[in-house]
Amino acid sequence: MSVETLRLDVGALVDGGEPITLALDVHVPAVLASRPLLFWCVPGGGVSRNYYDLGDPAGEGGDFSFAAAMVAAGHIVATIDPAGVGESTRPADGYALTTEIVAEANIRALAELRRRIAAGKVAGLPALADLPTIGTGHSAGAMIGVVHQAARRDFHAMLLFCFGTVGLPEYLDDDIRAALETPDGGRSRVVEFARARFGDQPYLPAPVHDKDTPSGRALRQVMDRVLANVGTHAMMPGNVVRELGQLDVPVFLSVGDRDMTGPPHLMPRDYGNCPDFTLYVVRTSGHHVFVAPGADRLYGRILGWVDGLTVD
Repeated sequence: MSVETLRLDVGALVDGGEPITLALDVHVPAVLASRPLLFWCVPGGGVSRNYYDLGDPAGEGGDFSFAAAMVAAGHIVATIDPAGVGESTRPADGYALTTEIVAEANIRALAELRRRIAAGKVAGLPALADLPTIGTGHSAGAMIGVVHQAARRDFHAMLLFCFGTVGLPEYLDDDIRAALETPDGGRSRVVEFARARFGDQPYLPAPVHDKDTPSGRALRQVMDRVLANVGTHAMMPGNVVRELGQLDVPVFLSVGDRDMTGPPHLMPRDYGNCPDFTLYVVRTSGHHVFVAPGADRLYGRILGWVDGLTVD
């Protein structure tokens, strides 16, 4: 496997805003699969793109890397830092970064990456036109990917981790709870709600993973900021239920049985237009299935799923 780091200029995202550059890593297999796929991977709140390539820095706990597992099967994995996260540009006005704006930046970056791959301009890859793409996201990154798909239909299938529409209502104030009952579920007021709660901190500190275990050490290595708007949106019940109901491509959803996403058996009801829905529950896992004891089985199940997809 080789990795090429790219920095892609996606221009200004809002009127009068500064130009934005997004950082991404392209993980390239030594030998391509007979039908290679591109996994477009968006991290969740509080982690960088390196979340998809987790490893224990002490060298004691093995490798938790999703990217390595997919690349070993001959597929291409692109991991991106969304706007405001990791090595991507952090705009001066962080409250300009709504879920929709972050998704638009990713849309532009994916278009440029596809252009480079089609032209044979990514190191280690031949020219690959019309490469099927799997929209991949963890937690709030899954929400961004779903909004991306609703706007542009870039993905032939979607692979979602630890994401649901139940939100975290216990963390919401009365104003937000009241807005949930309005026709748009409070969606048009997300920035207002985030500003009211977080003030001059549109980029929030990441959650703390302080356990001295292989998984704790691996997660600490990838901790990054949380976008206040996106985090607020993700906590609101019904966050992207409309977009989920529009998905008409195959979906693989994996959650932990101890996750905060709600009862897994109720989750398929949000995917009413999906022609091919797979739910995989990782036992003894919380919100980070990549570091769960069953991660190897999960990766094998994903590879079996993509092998059965009709995406040409």
